[in-house]
Amino acid sequence: MKGRFRLSITFFVTIVTLFSYLSVGAEEVLSGDIELTLSAHPENNLMVNAKIVTSSESQVAVRINSAETDRRHTSYTDWGTEHDLTLVGLRADTTYFFTALATLDSGEEVQSEAITFKTGSLPEGAPPVEVTTYTDQSEGGVTIFAPAEDTSNTFWGVDEEGEIVWYLHGDVPLVNTPVVRNLQDGTLMLLLDQEARIISFAGETLKSFDLPAYHHDAILLENGNLLVLAYSFATVDELFLKGDTILEIDEEGNTVWEWSSFDHLDTARFPGELSYRAVRNGSLDWSHSNSLHYMSQDDSILLSSRSQSWVINIDYASGDINWIMGSELGASESFLDKLFSLQEGSWMASQHAAMLASDGEILIYDNRNESEYSGEIYNSRAVKFSLDTEAMTAAQTWEYVAPKYTDSLGDVDELSGGNILLCAGGPSSESTGEDRNAHIIEVTPDQAAETAWEMVVSDTVIYRAERFSWSELSEVDAQ
Repeated sequence: MKGRFRLSITFFVTIVTLFSYLSVGAEEVLSGDIELTLSAHPENNLMVNAKIVTSSESQVAVRINSAETDRRHTSYTDWGTEHDLTLVGLRADTTYFFTALATLDSGEEVQSEAITFKTGSLPEGAPPVEVTTYTDQSEGGVTIFAPAEDTSNTFWGVDEEGEIVWYLHGDVPLVNTPVVRNLQDGTLMLLLDQEARIISFAGETLKSFDLPAYHHDAILLENGNLLVLAYSFATVDELFLKGDTILEIDEEGNTVWEWSSFDHLDTARFPGELSYRAVRNGSLDWSHSNSLHYMSQDDSILLSSRSQSWVINIDYASGDINWIMGSELGASESFLDKLFSLQEGSWMASQHAAMLASDGEILIYDNRNESEYSGEIYNSRAVKFSLDTEAMTAAQTWEYVAPKYTDSLGDVDELSGGNILLCAGGPSSESTGEDRNAHIIEVTPDQAAETAWEMVVSDTVIYRAERFSWSELSEVDAQ
C-alpha cells in the first residue's frame, strides 16, 4: 500500500562558518564541514531521506528528537564524503529535529544545526492499537505485526507507547497468516505469497527467495539457505492424510535437503480431534506442523506439530528423530523410547512457536485446545521445559498464562534482555466467548512473571509478532 503524502518540500541547510566554530558540547562543534539536506520519502510518510555531505572523509550519523519522544541517533556510516540515509521509526504528524553528526578523518567531531521536519499522516487501514501496560521492566523497541486475513496487505510497527512508527509501503502480497522475522542484523524477513523477502527497515528488498506452496513458517539458515514447511499427502491404512515436509532451498530455488513426516512420525497416532479434522481436499489434518527452529549447538531442527501436540527434534545429518516432547497418549511402542518422562508440570497441547531459549530450555506458545489435564484446556500460556536427554526426563520450569484463550495462532519469543514476548493473537472459541482482540504481551522471566508491557489490537487477528530494538532500527540504509 502506498500512503498519501502531505509533505513535499525539501529543506536545505548549509553551514558556511568554515573556520569559525561555536562550541555546543564537550567535543562537538557547529561546522561548515558538514551539510545536511532532508526530504520526504516518496512512498512512506514515516520515513525521511537525509543527505549528508562533508568536506573530507567522515563517518556520519543523524540525531533525532522531538517534544514527544526520547532523543536517539542512527548508527554511523562507513567512511565517505557523501552519505544518503533513510531515517525510520518516526511517528505520524510529528515535528522532529534532525542534526547531522560527523567524525572527520582528522578525528574532529562536528555537527550541523538542527533542522525541523514534520512527518505526514498514517495511510488508511492502520489498526486500532492501545498500550495498556508499560513499565520500566520493558526492554522497549518496536513491535511489528500484520493483521491476518486483512485486505490492507501491510505490516505495522508500534512503539512502546502505542504509536505507529513504521509500516511497509509498496506491493506486498501477504498470505492469510503473515510472518515477519528478526534476522538480528538490522534486516527483516517477510513470509509472503510464495516468497520469502529480506528487506531493510527502509523497505528496500535485499534478497528474495521463490518458494513452493509452503505454509506457516520458514527460517534462514547460517549457510544462506531457507528451511521451509510444505504440505504432503499420503494414504495410510485407507486414510487420506495431510502431513508435512521440511525442505531446504538454496538461493537458486533448488531443494538440497528434504524430510517427510510420513517417513519419521507415527502415522497410527491420532491424539485428538485436530488430527482427525478433514480439510478441503478431504484429507485428515494428521500432523499440521506450524514452526521450525534450528539448533546450531547440535545441528538439529525443532519442529512443532500442532495436531500431534508434539515438539520433535530432528537430526539434520541423518533426518532421524532424536527426541519428542509431549504426551505418550496413543503412541506406538516403537516411539516410546523417544519420549520424555515429565517429572513436573503439564505438557503443552496444540502448541505453536517452539524455540530454544538462551538458558538451554525449550520455550513454547501453548494453545491448549486438547489438553489432557482437567481444568487447563482453556488456559493458553507461554511455557518453558528443561530436558535431560540422557535420562529422558523433562520438567516444566516456568509459565505465564495469557489474558485470553486462543484456539488457533500464537507466538512466543525470547527478547535479547531475557524478557518473553508472546502474541495471544488468535480468536477464542465459541465455548469460551468470542474474542477477536489480539494481545501482545512482554513479561519478565521470573517465576512470578510480571507484565512489563501489553498492547491490545482491537477486533484484529494476528498470527505472530516480532520485537525490534531501537538500535536495530538505527541500522539505516546508508551509502
